[in-house]
Amino acid sequence: MPDIHVRTARLSEAPTILKLVRESMSSYCKDSGIPDSYIEATSESLETVEDAISSGVVFVALSDGDDILGTCRLYIRPRREFTEDLSSAKGKLSSRLAYFARFAVWDTWRSQGIGNYLLSHCETFAKETHCSHILLHTALSNKGMVSYYNARGFSLLTSDSSRGYERGLFGKRLK
Repeated sequence: MPDIHVRTARLSEAPTILKLVRESMSSYCKDSGIPDSYIEATSESLETVEDAISSGVVFVALSDGDDILGTCRLYIRPRREFTEDLSSAKGKLSSRLAYFARFAVWDTWRSQGIGNYLLSHCETFAKETHCSHILLHTALSNKGMVSYYNARGFSLLTSDSSRGYERGLFGKRLK
């Protein structure tokens, strides 16, 4: 297992991040039993990735040789932007919430803790920016991802099928 560190992505890494997200999201769709076309990340453009990197919301997990092993995005948003019912969230919601997205690890590096490094980094970042909770969506049919998030303290807050498949909004109170 290489030494892993997480940092903000660089613009020059956008092509690699785009390829990683597309590969990982395609695997996610297969594991979830949903068509690739249901997940916007599978058809994201290089320009979209570059814009996200420029906004400072993209993080990468790197090996000791600085190879990108995984990536994610963390959006800090005002609570009012969330239209879902968040009444079942544990603890008082602050006016700022973190939203975890585009979570991707190369298929060959899965189940080796890289995702844990990314998620932990984002939780720390969210706390430092005064967010009370971290939220994310995942397909409820993807039992592996649901179990992964549950094991890390996330609870299902609500679900809907507005995107053509049953997806859950999960949340975790940050301490």
